This record gives sequence, C-alpha cells and structure tokens, in this order.
Amino acid sequence: MFRDFILIALVAMPAALVYGDVHRPCSGGRSQPTSVDILGCTSTPCELVRGRDVIADIDFTTDRTVQSMTTVATATALGVVTNYPLGVNAVTCNFLQGTSCPLSATEDVSYRLTMPILAIYPLVRVDIEIDVRDANNNSVVCFQVEAQVVASNK
Repeated sequence: MFRDFILIALVAMPAALVYGDVHRPCSGGRSQPTSVDILGCTSTPCELVRGRDVIADIDFTTDRTVQSMTTVATATALGVVTNYPLGVNAVTCNFLQGTSCPLSATEDVSYRLTMPILAIYPLVRVDIEIDVRDANNNSVVCFQVEAQVVASNK
C-alpha cells in the first residue's frame, strides 16, 4: 500500500519539477557542457516566469586548470543583444556542487545557476547564451537556450 502511495505521489508531481536537457552549442567552437537541465523545461522554448528564478544544473568537464570563473549571460530579443544581469549569481565558483575552485584539468564539474526573471521583463521570446569564463576572460564552457518570458499565473 505504501509503495502504491509513493508511486501515485511521483506521478502526480507538478511539471515544474521536471528537468530536460534543452541546450544548444555556442558559436566559435567553445566547449559545451555535458548536460544542462533547466528546472521545469523539457522542450524549447523554455518558459521563464516573470517574478521567479530559473534554476539550471550544468555539468561540464574542464579542459585546463581554472583558478576562478564568472558566468556571463547574454540575451537576444527582438534583434537586440544585451548583457543579462546575474548579480552575485555570476560568481560561478560559489555555486559549484561537490567541488570548489581552483579546478584541475579534466575535472568533472556540476554547477547550479540561478537566474532571476524580473517582473518588469517584457513577454517576448529570447535566446540566452550562458558563457562561463576563467580569470583571463576565456570561455570554459558555453551553451545557448531558447526561451519565452511568460506572465506569472499566481
């Protein structure tokens, strides 16, 4: 009976708890992550709900020793390219899971990125590029994702 209850509970979980690897590579041959799982997104465009954070779990392998990293987000909407402010979330090393900086060459890394979606953002389709860069501003790992900003249905 208890096993049936657990099965029903798992089946009834809201879609917001579902992850999906929906990324595509960046231009210029930059290293790609081994996986990108965005909470609540199983296909593109990922819905970015105004007033909520987006959580992305990113796994990658370093190709060199890395002392520190910064995450740079760029958004392209309606033909306009702009930097996407991450604030304290841009300090990549603070959000590594199970490891810390500095990183050694060929180290497998799990990183959790939190992106705030402000309530003032327009309801538009947007391409987001996430580029994790080392202290010399060289890309460590990069990916893109298609998204759509949507209104909150509180």
